Amino acid sequence: MAGTTPVSVPESTYDALIRLADTIIAAPADSATGYAYHRQRRWILDTTGTPAPTGMRENTPAVFALDIRRWEAADGSGLGIDVENPPDYRLKGANPNYRTTDDEFAHGHVKRTNYSAGNARSPISGPISTEPAALARQLAVADPMPDGPQATVRAVDELYRSHYVNLPARQAVLRVLADLGGLTYRIGATDRLGRAGVAVSLASRGVQYTLLFDPTDGRLLASEQRSTGAHEYLPVPHGLVRYYTLFIEQARRPGLD
Repeated sequence: MAGTTPVSVPESTYDALIRLADTIIAAPADSATGYAYHRQRRWILDTTGTPAPTGMRENTPAVFALDIRRWEAADGSGLGIDVENPPDYRLKGANPNYRTTDDEFAHGHVKRTNYSAGNARSPISGPISTEPAALARQLAVADPMPDGPQATVRAVDELYRSHYVNLPARQAVLRVLADLGGLTYRIGATDRLGRAGVAVSLASRGVQYTLLFDPTDGRLLASEQRSTGAHEYLPVPHGLVRYYTLFIEQARRPGLD
């Protein structure tokens, strides 16, 4: 209308996620074949408990860190190589600004596991649906007693930890998230390797759940659960990260190397 000045309306989380789903592109591994390969790192804030494992302090808050590599064939067979660090009683890995390097796991305990055909690592079974409503039903299997929309956010983490998620499925994930209420959308967040992405967050019951996606191909870069206040049972500082998974690589490989 003549004489009026256009007003810029902020993009909603729904619109931002739908736009992202419509514009992400294929990753190189989407057209590859072979073993689904995952390289991840995980940090969990917990207690050593009582009785504690040999060599650990009893009833002491600590961060438990793990470097994970998995090769999985379509029949469930494959190989896992885990590197587990000793408990971190200084809670460095729970710092929201923590950064990781390969040196962090240079002296951890290495465990190698061969998996036979029929091994199922996740309650979410494949093939992964590319239709949002069907995918939402698949994700719901991950938590038979959901505590709200955060159950779907955690299920997305479970999906990426256990399956290779191709482009149509990545698009469906973003569309499922778009239909959740209470999410926020933030550009320019970074993960523990310094990679920039799009952060989708939800705060519920004293925890902020965040998924960080690559803005180009929609791969999940990181998943975080961070206390927004006091931890409900651990005597630790407020605002620590209680769970973090870093998705370093999601690919396909022709062999176990």
